[in-house]
Amino acid sequence: MLIQRIAAVLISLATTTSFASGETPRAISAVPDDPVAQTMTRMRILSTLLIDQQRRDGGFPLADGRLHRAQDALGSEPGVRAARPVRDGWGHPIWYRAIGGAHQLISYGADGIPDQTYENQNLYLGRFRPIIEAPDPRSDLVLIDGRFVRRPFGSRSREFETINAINAIFLAAASFAVDSNRYPGNAAEFRPVSELAAELAPIYIPEIPLNDGWGRPLVYASRPGAFVLASFGENGVPEVAYYTDLPCNLQAFGGEVTTDEGGDVVQVCGVFANWPRGTEP
Repeated sequence: MLIQRIAAVLISLATTTSFASGETPRAISAVPDDPVAQTMTRMRILSTLLIDQQRRDGGFPLADGRLHRAQDALGSEPGVRAARPVRDGWGHPIWYRAIGGAHQLISYGADGIPDQTYENQNLYLGRFRPIIEAPDPRSDLVLIDGRFVRRPFGSRSREFETINAINAIFLAAASFAVDSNRYPGNAAEFRPVSELAAELAPIYIPEIPLNDGWGRPLVYASRPGAFVLASFGENGVPEVAYYTDLPCNLQAFGGEVTTDEGGDVVQVCGVFANWPRGTEP
């Protein structure tokens, strides 16, 4: 089944890291054991599964505007249950609701208590929603149509805008990969993500975000078995020379995984390998 395929692809991609740095190799760590980062990854995977189900069935499941446990929204296809990331990083259920063409995923944060009465709120497309940052880890995380509009982080808007843009592109690329058995594009070296528009928009994403939070073009590299998305941060200059040809399932452990404020944001096959301190994806 298609949901089984995309679940296997995304679960695998969310637990591996695929490349190191250039002339002075930098080892890349796996996703850190941080409940906020774990929750965001799981919610993104769930969002992709739900979008794929919408494309297959012509609508979101349980699209009645009410809150449902995420585990109830994906049906009961054999083989999928074990792959469902239906609980957040604190072990609480992830909640889901949908109306028409919009869907929402919610984690109630570290305390497991909702900050708002979500069923009383209008649900509309995520790209039109402002982003609310909160430093308290007890705060809710809210994902609408693949875009986090509420999360417990500080006000690092440019870094978060960049992370959101890269995530949106990868989710579209992952759905494309399921249908086409390859990632979009063909670039051995970094090229502007605008080149991906012909293959991804509007089927997999309404509009590709072209720039990072500092207004510079986002870039990608795509080769068989490898897909890299990157922003070179505030100064627009790569901190190291990145390899772009190592396959997604090649892991390297240990080493530094964060950069200074305004530094590079680099994602490999769905897993962030580089990001500014304090903005863990």
